[in-house]
Amino acid sequence: MPMTTQKPPIPRTSSKRILALTLAIALGWAIAPWGAAPAGAATKVDRIVAQVNRNIITLSELEARLALLSPAQKAALSASGESVETMVLNKMIEEELLSQAAAAYNITVTESEIDQAIGTILTENNINQNQLIASLKQGGMTLPAFRLQLRQELLTNKLIGMTVVNKLVVTEGEVTSFLNGKLPAGVEPLMSASGVSDFDGVRIIYLKCTPQSARQIMAKAQKIREEIMAGLPFEEAARKYSEGPGAAEGGNPGNITVSELQAELQAIAKQLTPGTVSEPLYGGQVVLLINVVPTMAPAPTADTDPKGGKTFTEEQRQTARRHLEQMKIRAKLDTYMETLKKNAVIKTML
Repeated sequence: MPMTTQKPPIPRTSSKRILALTLAIALGWAIAPWGAAPAGAATKVDRIVAQVNRNIITLSELEARLALLSPAQKAALSASGESVETMVLNKMIEEELLSQAAAAYNITVTESEIDQAIGTILTENNINQNQLIASLKQGGMTLPAFRLQLRQELLTNKLIGMTVVNKLVVTEGEVTSFLNGKLPAGVEPLMSASGVSDFDGVRIIYLKCTPQSARQIMAKAQKIREEIMAGLPFEEAARKYSEGPGAAEGGNPGNITVSELQAELQAIAKQLTPGTVSEPLYGGQVVLLINVVPTMAPAPTADTDPKGGKTFTEEQRQTARRHLEQMKIRAKLDTYMETLKKNAVIKTML
């Protein structure tokens, strides 16, 4: 009998993602404020690089996003063979389409909702608002710009919840089939070429740095990586060395998955072999080490019941259900985005 599951996590817009990325922003990792130019950017003659229905995206807005990408992020994005500029512009076009769709549904985000999200961030990261403001400033972002980013996250979250998630159904039969190695029709495994799944777990070690200390901190990160490669468990290294979110939890606050990372960090994570650790990644105000924790291994070990069939624990079934939810959400979200693009007037002028 079909059953509707509890509301599942929403890729890229969940509260966990906001929590996990906030301190990354505060530490200076390259996550762009929506439409804001980086501090100290020179004034240039602007032009239109894309039209999305009646709205436009300008060259200065695109350059602002590109300027906040680290060399490691650019290298990861360019690995696909497509230009970084085109990939970032396409992402901005998708964001604009989602914003316009939210407006069409009269979806809004109140100031109190943003205040509540910031309150959660402060509590979970054990910092006060002055510390948040100071940290954002280190990364070249103002509090108003950060509030705009949170507004976009929450707006998109509501839209996807209304148009995608509330139509999601996962049956007990599908869960059982998944545990026995079969996927429902229309659902594809989300694996990268290196074998990383979108719902694999992620552990991250954050090391604060400045442009002046970057060389020293990169060397420190390399030594930590060598310790891990020599046998020190990544989670122990995170507890010992990390200066960012989730240090006490071994580098993973709130059980973050690959799908909940920012796009550029996803691209880097998906190049890793599961279980390995990345080279040190320099992001301006932070150096990162990333570890992907495999969670979609072959079907978990099951006991055999007296009738010869397999039985699975409730924990195994819940894990399988979450995996199916994420795959179905991604499939529905991809279809929804394609529909938005098909019904829109989009022109690019790169």
